[in-house]
Amino acid sequence: MANRQDQDEKRDYYEEQSFVTALTSSGSLMSFNIEHGYLEAIIRGFRSGFFKEFEYRQLCQCESLEDFKLCFGDTDFASCLQNIEGTLTTEIVVDRVWDKFVEEFDYIRSQAVGSLGTFLNYIQYEYMITNISFLIVSLIKKGQPEVLLSKCDPMGAFPRMKSILTFENSEDGLHELYRTVLVDTPIAPYFEEFFTTDRVVDRPFEELQRVYGEREISIITNTIKKLWLEDFYAFCMSLGGMTADVMGELLSFEADRRAISIMINSFDTPLNDPFRRDSERRELFCSFGALYPEAIENFSKVGDMIQLGQVLSNYGNVYKLWQKAEIDGKDIEDVLYEYEVRLNRLAFEQQSHYACFWAYTKLKEQEKRNIFWIAECISQDMKDPNTINRWIKTF
Repeated sequence: MANRQDQDEKRDYYEEQSFVTALTSSGSLMSFNIEHGYLEAIIRGFRSGFFKEFEYRQLCQCESLEDFKLCFGDTDFASCLQNIEGTLTTEIVVDRVWDKFVEEFDYIRSQAVGSLGTFLNYIQYEYMITNISFLIVSLIKKGQPEVLLSKCDPMGAFPRMKSILTFENSEDGLHELYRTVLVDTPIAPYFEEFFTTDRVVDRPFEELQRVYGEREISIITNTIKKLWLEDFYAFCMSLGGMTADVMGELLSFEADRRAISIMINSFDTPLNDPFRRDSERRELFCSFGALYPEAIENFSKVGDMIQLGQVLSNYGNVYKLWQKAEIDGKDIEDVLYEYEVRLNRLAFEQQSHYACFWAYTKLKEQEKRNIFWIAECISQDMKDPNTINRWIKTF
């Protein structure tokens, strides 16, 4: 047992050292291939493994999840569903598909050097924040600590993650967790910035010492993700060149999509209170993107979907997507995901930049959502074409 603990500590130390920040240039069209050409070629090779449109349609024709094994047989995912004991479930299918991507990403990250290594770390930070939120919320709900780690996203695994299980939902519990555990994680700067903002430090001590609920943790998580996205954007802009050009567009749309999603999800919550729109809700929006700063400022006057549409009407590209959702009878978030997929596909049209690594990750997220939707529809016997075909083609 002691040897196992020593090995875990050594592994954690080694992994901690891999999360470093390199500010070197990504290189020009002439010099990029010297350090990163091999990995760019690998990621473009991985691109050919996405499910094609006809393969999605084959999945939609399956009578049961067991039929997925046959459909997977002629794809890059042929081995994903082999050697599975017991009944096949949606969770198992999706986990196996995602695990394959994580293996590919880990291989890329282990080979990356310089600023590309830092870029890939930034991609993982989002999943780390999600894992921390999941663990804390699950502990608040009295989840069993021994099974929680196995349910975390492997993309967001990081050294000393199991130490989060020490969180106690008591007075100053979250602050103590930061001081003792999160301060040593790769995403510590974002938690530090959150806990040292005027919004937190200037509040009465009695107000900080309280029991946290799921809603409070969700707000904290979204605030920290906002800090991460702003930091990631600044890093990409500092790299310059094609990486800055392409990632600037991708991250700006990500910031806009998040802002619209936050607004919609806040309408039936206390965040929509007129007295909290300029304080708590405002702090969830990024300080860049097409909607910043005018639309973000006007969001303080928005309390429902109609008013949100009126504000967005001044922003051509976003408003076109808003109108498309109304005309097609779709959820606006689904339309935003469709446009995001289009932008990420276009990232592969250029070369000698880092954006294809981000695009590949986001397209894999969409592929995961597609598989989940189709598998869940089959499990619930919801095979009506208008329902089951609500997946978004990646390539």
